[in-house]
Amino acid sequence: MTGQPGGTSSGRGKIGLLAVLTALAVLSVSVGFVNALYSGYQVQKAQVIANSLASNRAYAEKLAEVVNVYVGAVHRQLRAGAQRLASQPGNARALQDELHRLASQADAVDSVWLADGAGGITASTAAAATPDGGIRRLADLGVRELRAGEWVTRRPGDAGPALVLVEPVARGPGGSPGFLAMLVALDDGSGMDRVISGQAPADAASVFLVSNTGDVLYRRHEAHTALVLTNLAPIRHAGAASLEDAEGNTILTGYAPLEKGNWAIVTQRTLDQVLSPVRALLAESLRFSIPAFVFTLALVCALAYAIARPLSRLTRAMAAGRDGGQDLNRLNAWYTEADTLREAVRATLAQHRREVGRLNRQTLTDPMTGLMNRRALDEALAEYADKQTPFAVIALDLDHFKRINDTYGHGVGDDVLIALAHALRGGLRGQDRPFRVGGEEFIALLPTDSAELAAEVSERLRTAVAGQEMPEGVGRVTVSIGVALWPADGATSAAVIQRADEALYASKQTGRDRVTLWRSLAGAPPVP
Repeated sequence: MTGQPGGTSSGRGKIGLLAVLTALAVLSVSVGFVNALYSGYQVQKAQVIANSLASNRAYAEKLAEVVNVYVGAVHRQLRAGAQRLASQPGNARALQDELHRLASQADAVDSVWLADGAGGITASTAAAATPDGGIRRLADLGVRELRAGEWVTRRPGDAGPALVLVEPVARGPGGSPGFLAMLVALDDGSGMDRVISGQAPADAASVFLVSNTGDVLYRRHEAHTALVLTNLAPIRHAGAASLEDAEGNTILTGYAPLEKGNWAIVTQRTLDQVLSPVRALLAESLRFSIPAFVFTLALVCALAYAIARPLSRLTRAMAAGRDGGQDLNRLNAWYTEADTLREAVRATLAQHRREVGRLNRQTLTDPMTGLMNRRALDEALAEYADKQTPFAVIALDLDHFKRINDTYGHGVGDDVLIALAHALRGGLRGQDRPFRVGGEEFIALLPTDSAELAAEVSERLRTAVAGQEMPEGVGRVTVSIGVALWPADGATSAAVIQRADEALYASKQTGRDRVTLWRSLAGAPPVP
């Protein structure tokens, strides 16, 4: 009888420990690697955005300062021109020459205009001042009040926005007061554009000059982005903000107001522009990290395999039952837990083998006499048949056993059977096997094809029983014996046992206490 400590069917279709540990190792390393890259990217992204917002504000404030200086310089030129005009004679030729001289000296001046005290144009360097040009008053240039100041307007002919600087001209006694106006272009290539471009950083930041109504007076890098202000009021104070355009793109904005006029500098970068270097750095980091990731993953998988292999072999040893001992001996339990489990499995298998042996003995042994039973007889006969080993069958029956039970009781009868079994064991050779197959019926198998040897052993058994004093005052008893051989007396083991029973019956019929060989029965027909 064989057995296993536990069935294996419950483990079918389930994932093995090696697969679990390997998957866990791959998952852990991958998650750690991705998390490290993602966390690093997020930290760098937040830092870059914060730095970009601060940089945009600083850039806007710097541009505002430069524009303030530029406008102040142009206005000083205008003021000096107004002072010279105040001292000039009143003839038109001299006034026109002074206006042209002033227009040529001031940087980025589009045109110079002279108006009387009521704001009517009296002289100009621009062709639009002619009657056909349509510019007759300062109000046509966008000047809302006749005082010193700055206004933003559209230049004649809709050529683009321009800054209008106005300065009063104070004539001497007898002279009429007036106003001197100067148009400073704000479009590409103008002096203002050169000032702003000269302060531009290396990246493609967009720069806007914005009015208090949100109108764009000037823009640089217009192709990259459009102005996004949302609810900001850059005219009133400086600052920075992260905004979203109509398409949901993030725009990093810095702004600063100018000293004069209701306009401001706004600088903007898209988030994609700002993060482009970070993403390039992330790609480079990923390229350099892949070999380390692969090496770490291989190392962790190898360690997972080294941890799982002893436990997997322990599992196979448990499944193999008593045949798993060799696996345990070859198992390299290199860490404490595996070594402890190996010893536990070894102890369990040893206990299992002992239990299997005990159950085998109980299954194959007659509990009262200690001899092997009929099931053990069938296995012995099958073993002889498989090996084609000749054997002799000695069938033995206790004479008058019913009389002993009736006279002394069944308890004494059992004691007599135990004594008879003891006599059988003492009379047989080491390779012979005794069996109890019925109440008082016994069989002995002898691995031999010699009828003489079988008769000799049978006679020794009969004499041993007859000469033994039985317990409980029963005295001496006798046995009748029949002998048959395989294959000489029968083609099958069943036939040979039947022949031995027939010889035993012949011994009973001829007086008991004797040995009869089936082949010696004169005229006895073979039993089929």
